[in-house]
Amino acid sequence: MKLYNTLTRKIEEFAPLAPPAVTMYVCGPTVYDVPHLGHARSAYVFDVLRRYLEYRKFQVRFVRNVTDVDDKIIEKARQELAAGDLNVKCAEVAERYLKSYRETLNRLGIRPPDVEPKATEHVNTTPDHADFGSMTDLISKLLIQGVAYEAKDKKGDVYFSVRKFEGYGKLSNRTVDELKSGARVEPGERKEDPLDFALWKAAKPDEPRWMSPWGEGRPGWHIECSAMSTKYLGDAFDIHGGGLDLIFPHHENEIAQAQAVGKPFARYWVHNGLLTVNGEKMSKSLGNFLTVEQISADYPHPDYLKLFFLKAHYRSPIDYSAAKMQEAKKNWEEFTNFFDHYDQVTGNVGPTGGMDTATAEISQKKKRFEEAMDDDLNTPKALAVLFDLVNFGQQVLLSQSPMKHFPGKLVHDVLLECGIVLGLFEQGLSVEDPSRLAELERLIAERNDARKKKDFARADEIRNLIRSKGFLLTDPSQGKTLWRRRQAR
Repeated sequence: MKLYNTLTRKIEEFAPLAPPAVTMYVCGPTVYDVPHLGHARSAYVFDVLRRYLEYRKFQVRFVRNVTDVDDKIIEKARQELAAGDLNVKCAEVAERYLKSYRETLNRLGIRPPDVEPKATEHVNTTPDHADFGSMTDLISKLLIQGVAYEAKDKKGDVYFSVRKFEGYGKLSNRTVDELKSGARVEPGERKEDPLDFALWKAAKPDEPRWMSPWGEGRPGWHIECSAMSTKYLGDAFDIHGGGLDLIFPHHENEIAQAQAVGKPFARYWVHNGLLTVNGEKMSKSLGNFLTVEQISADYPHPDYLKLFFLKAHYRSPIDYSAAKMQEAKKNWEEFTNFFDHYDQVTGNVGPTGGMDTATAEISQKKKRFEEAMDDDLNTPKALAVLFDLVNFGQQVLLSQSPMKHFPGKLVHDVLLECGIVLGLFEQGLSVEDPSRLAELERLIAERNDARKKKDFARADEIRNLIRSKGFLLTDPSQGKTLWRRRQAR
């Protein structure tokens, strides 16, 4: 198995520290709004990576953090607060949108992490959390190492001194001098160099705050991931993931903070590409900001969105459009048609002997699927194998000859096995109500009887009635008539 490592800028063989164990940390949401399509893509990419590692018999420990204290959360709380305590409102906002994020991923069939630490629970060591690797502890170590400093006015701000950490810029592949051109000191900041970044921010009126050796305040954004990832996965761990937009400054700063105190930190850096909408960056000001909930209203089955995501390599940008979602929906129908036909044909076929040739062909397709996934999670190629497999399966099912072998079950089982690696087929294929199916079968039998009597007008009339009820029929050259669902366009 190979993965592209952003740190080395090349595809490398994946060799975990302590196989079969794999340790993986992914930057999670800042919970100040409902999840949008970009959140869904990132969460899904790393769910697929986790699933495939488990398919390859690795034992994955997966940690994804929650940023529940942040300028955006505080601003959202201020907007909503008519009267009362801003701290309480911040906690309420964070909890509401964390619940929304969890519910959204659950509806998409994206599994929860093994550990989901909140930033607010790891700011400092408390009697209730005495064993937590706290952010204030890490900041203290950085001060001792001489790579951090308190602001000269001693009013509580603490900064990381970028120029004192050798190798800063290695993840984003930029030198300190290159980075300096875009750096600036924002109003109210007390840092000595525009490149430096905040580890601890002095308390502002009414804002959430914690005690620290430097006075009351709250942590900077970057320190939380350095503290929590190593707390739950150790000083060195296998995979660190997140969106491409986090490479700089967030992940660059994480590396500096951890390695400055002697932690080897993450070995493989995996980043997913960003999402645009109709060729433009997603933005509320442009009116193209799409939440997962909005998309689900038009495309309710989660596999529609997953198939759309799978068609682009995880490192590539992906552009959302209604046309692409319609294409994904059509692709999903190909799978559901196969499963519908399979359920109708199973138990109605003859001997299953003589399957050697078909078994070899199906095994070869499964091998191609694994080769694609081994090649830096090449999901477009892997998905193409599933389409190839389902087409082969449909040919088998529609033949229905009792004298032929029946590899349909093997196709079915391999399709499910590989599909579940991609998070597909787990949330049902719209199983029909038994009474509705009984009525459908009665109408099919009546139509077949009319055809035998050469009453083709009545047969066509029944076929149209069946179509109005939401089903289409297929008449194989041999065997029973098969139905499939008529999908709404």
